[in-house]
Amino acid sequence: MSISTEQSTLESSNRESAVRIVISGVPYSLYYALTPELAYIQCGALVRVELGRRAAMGWVVEKLPLSEAQERVRALETESRDMDSDQLDLLPMSSEFAGRSPRLKPILSALEAFPPSLMQLFEWVSQYYGAPLADVIDVAVPLSPSVIKGLADAGSKKRARGPRKKEDVSAALRHHSAKPENLTADQERAIEELRGQLTGENFAPYLLFGVTGSGKTEVYLRLIEEVLAKGGSALVIVPEIALTPQLFDQFFNRLQHPIGLLHSELTPAERWQTWEAIRTGQIRVVIGARSAVFAPLENPSLIVVDEEHESSYKQSDGLRYHARDVAVMRAKYSQCPILLGSATPSFETLYNVLRKRYRMLELPTRVTTRPPPQVEVIDLREFRRRDMPSENISPPLHALLIDTLEKKEQAIILYNRRGFSSYLQCKSCNEVLICPNCSVTLTYHKKRDIALCHYCDYTVRTPRQCPLCHDPRTMRIESAEPDAEYGTLIQCGGGTERVVEELATLFPTATLAQMDRDTVTKKESYREILSTMRTGHADILVGTQMVAKGHDLPNVTLVGIINADLGLHLPDFRAAEKAFQLITQVAGRAGRRSEPGRVLLQTHEPNHPTIVATALGKFRAFARFELDNRKRLGYPPFTKLLRIVVSAPALIEARSGAENVRAAVEALLAEIAAASEPVTEGVPAPQILGPAAAPQERLRGRYRYHLLVKAHSVKVLSQLAAAVLKWRENEKRFPNLRVTCDVDPVDML
Repeated sequence: MSISTEQSTLESSNRESAVRIVISGVPYSLYYALTPELAYIQCGALVRVELGRRAAMGWVVEKLPLSEAQERVRALETESRDMDSDQLDLLPMSSEFAGRSPRLKPILSALEAFPPSLMQLFEWVSQYYGAPLADVIDVAVPLSPSVIKGLADAGSKKRARGPRKKEDVSAALRHHSAKPENLTADQERAIEELRGQLTGENFAPYLLFGVTGSGKTEVYLRLIEEVLAKGGSALVIVPEIALTPQLFDQFFNRLQHPIGLLHSELTPAERWQTWEAIRTGQIRVVIGARSAVFAPLENPSLIVVDEEHESSYKQSDGLRYHARDVAVMRAKYSQCPILLGSATPSFETLYNVLRKRYRMLELPTRVTTRPPPQVEVIDLREFRRRDMPSENISPPLHALLIDTLEKKEQAIILYNRRGFSSYLQCKSCNEVLICPNCSVTLTYHKKRDIALCHYCDYTVRTPRQCPLCHDPRTMRIESAEPDAEYGTLIQCGGGTERVVEELATLFPTATLAQMDRDTVTKKESYREILSTMRTGHADILVGTQMVAKGHDLPNVTLVGIINADLGLHLPDFRAAEKAFQLITQVAGRAGRRSEPGRVLLQTHEPNHPTIVATALGKFRAFARFELDNRKRLGYPPFTKLLRIVVSAPALIEARSGAENVRAAVEALLAEIAAASEPVTEGVPAPQILGPAAAPQERLRGRYRYHLLVKAHSVKVLSQLAAAVLKWRENEKRFPNLRVTCDVDPVDML
């Protein structure tokens, strides 16, 4: 059987080369011919092609001789003879068969989008996470609507290379150079060690293990200055957009070179403009959040991942890549050093140090020679409610806040929950307001007088009485008090909004700032809120984990943690590690200059190992304790994980679908094992856990079940992830079933 098209072709004498392209949603590579006008096209181009009767955008992933492309298409024709008509329809080859000489369709128009050197990284990401190559490139390259329109408007005879106008990036250099800081002996040793690796010939992964305030950023700056002096380029990745403006300001005021910013808060046009300036070499220093790991620098000389332990480096939907791990592979392909900086390193990175895959450099003291802040644990069980100045502020914290404000110093208060109250509960029937789409409670936001789901954004005006008690279909038990009002809703738990209100009542003359997802609503919000602290216009900053992310606020001498127990008991094997990291990071915001720092840690579990280790600053002891537990239970970093989440609108379909996924996983693992080399003796076979209802069983109107697959080979899990998704494409029994595969999951909820 042959496949015909209605596209005129060029004479073979004028077509000496071809390209292989990938298109999102098409499960096969396609081959197209290059016209003389587009002979310049290389791997990394965005192209417009004819696909059947429609136009489509694709990515050039390989350039090859025309004869070789024809041979590959001929092989596809041979394979297609064994397919039925339904399978054949899924094979959209871009050729016209005429005996033994398939004629390839021509590329219509093209645009240089990313350097060919990135292809090796994209292919690794595709294989490691079991994702289609086209989907990886779609995520990595930030196209703007105007660029896509320009490509669509361009004809095959036009040489579309992208925007002609180049911005005068030299204008960014009109600033005063900041004076470098004096180095400590530990910083000198770290820089000297890294200096020897800046040759462009060595892949050298390092952990820069430095306490908060030890001057890791200064080490980054000194090394980047040397890179620029040698004509190289550098990539700096940070975990949160909130850190990007702060780091940009530091680098902008120090380096004599323009800096490119890449993060999700930029408009598509801004991202593409910056992307082009980086790709064309006008910008050689890039700072950005997670997606900046794909910045189109041509073989960077140095890569930095700041706060490498942060879970926000893991993409939570779509292509579930981990920017830190991708950065390590990019450094390997670029043969350059990579510096992973943290005061609380991830256990995966520590394990690589223990196995001598990474080298460790230490900054054990603060640059000011002042010791780390003093941490005091406040046992909330010792205080009755009437003894508390407010619901969330203990007497010791209240006293220290008074002292801090009298000294004209500043404080940070951490409460890792948004809103005014965690939930609303009926005083009569004890029911709580639940999101109709998710198996979570609605959070009460007093300022807007709404109850909000923080997962699907379902919003409702706060009811004045319990909807269940006042439903005429509900039978109520008569109260002994005839005048009692049924269905009174009580505000339970707390959040940042409630804490701000309590502090405003306790300290009416103080100026308060709030930083959470409710107040950070636009890209300038971070800078504006932090500016109020740096300029002294705010006295107390209240916020969620956002306030812990490496901010350097010189006048902050007090940090209060409202409830250090939050997150300790989540159904996640990393719960203790994440709690330790968050508390340690926010504690490090105090006492970063001349004045000493104090940290008050409020808890109901003062003897919990994580709380004790955090208060004493015993990271190594805590790590040994946790790693022993992980090894005993067979969790990362001693094994690799694949999490498979199955969801459907109906509970029975989700449950049945999950059971069928488990059966498919068992069969696929058997196939992979049969096709693989013999397993090393003593290495356990992959283990399947589940299916079980996910901790958040219902989310955005869908019931969720999940499975975990443990293995000592990530290659097996990567193959399994791709195979499971292919199984889903061919499975017809569950039309509403969604299956997602997450290699190296961070979110277990």
